[in-house]
Amino acid sequence: MLAQACIEMDKTVGEDFIPPNQQLQLYMRDATGFFTMQTVALDSMSTSNFNAAVLGRMDDPRFGKTTAGFAVQLLPATYTHTFEEGVTGFDSVVLILGFSSTYGSDKTPMDVEVYELSADLSESETYYGTPSVAESLSNMATNLAVGVDSINAASVTARIKLTDNNNLFSRLFSHTNNADSFLTNFKGVYVRAGSGAGGSIKSVSMVNTSSEYAASALVAFYHYTYTDPNDEVVKDSVTSFTFHSFSATPRFNVFWHDSSLLQGAADMLYMQGLAGVATQMTISKDSVEAWTGIGDKEKHYAISRAELVLHVVDTSDYAALDMYSTQLQCIVEASSRENGKYAAIWDMYASDGSFSSSFDGALNRSLMQYSLNITHYFNDVVKGNIRPLLIVPYAYTSDARSVLIDNKNVKPRLKITYVEIKD
Repeated sequence: MLAQACIEMDKTVGEDFIPPNQQLQLYMRDATGFFTMQTVALDSMSTSNFNAAVLGRMDDPRFGKTTAGFAVQLLPATYTHTFEEGVTGFDSVVLILGFSSTYGSDKTPMDVEVYELSADLSESETYYGTPSVAESLSNMATNLAVGVDSINAASVTARIKLTDNNNLFSRLFSHTNNADSFLTNFKGVYVRAGSGAGGSIKSVSMVNTSSEYAASALVAFYHYTYTDPNDEVVKDSVTSFTFHSFSATPRFNVFWHDSSLLQGAADMLYMQGLAGVATQMTISKDSVEAWTGIGDKEKHYAISRAELVLHVVDTSDYAALDMYSTQLQCIVEASSRENGKYAAIWDMYASDGSFSSSFDGALNRSLMQYSLNITHYFNDVVKGNIRPLLIVPYAYTSDARSVLIDNKNVKPRLKITYVEIKD
């Protein structure tokens, strides 16, 4: 018996019909020398596309002290609620926080501070860097609650009674049936852990699903009088009205770091899911121009694929990989650095706006690496738009855990597949 196999594709078919100067050759280049990478701290991260936020503080051996909070817009659960006759306002308002998971086992109680926002949150923008949400909050918030020593690693929920600053209760009540004016009178709340030592970072469930308190909510209570079936007047009956964060509601995590501890060793790059630490990639303009040429010596390249490969540090510890984010995402600066606005690159999204697997960024446990398709970004770089790229854990799959990237033994690699377009 004779077995025969083809081990190489025939690439010559049709060459006789194509002039040599019109044949395209596919090239690959290891462009590792084109860029540098460093660990940077972020002061805020949009979580509008995810159902969670983070709250708390912790002392991390790699990142130092991290304090986390969130800003969120809240809306009435319904605009069709009919209040009982004679009700003139809310008697009390309570913020209920529902926790879904905890990072860190320190049960040191943490006080919680709640502020009312005085400026709108925009769901159409993603804020990173400085100045941004965190820097602006001191000028856009009014304190609504004193510290509450009730948050620790064992807490499942927290109930925080708010104060009636600036007639908050009246404003909430007067506009619960008017969608157009509600956000004009109530922008939302900003919640953060107070200063102190120890503690944990808790994941806060933000989007209501089924039961009234399945996720965090603002609950307003009021009294009313009614006549029962026996024609007896019942006084001081208590009921509630709820305000929620919905799937499309603007939300931002906000962070503070002991940034002096973020520098770390040069042989390691850090990321922290939902906790404001990222790896920044900066392309060298001189290196790109040395490759593409400039002026009358410029070469024209069509980039087929640009792949960034990051190897994890814990290469011999499979158990450590369980703490790593299952996926990474990239964010590129979308406007001037002065505004601190960034947006996810096109590779991250499918045509319908959903998360695209073509971007990849998934952790390959066999190869101990992340592979990120940054083709659109690198094409933009070749055209002269050289802007830093931020790499962070994909928020839906991560918590406050760290991701460590090898920057010494197996350095990050940029592999470019391209075609040179000749005249």
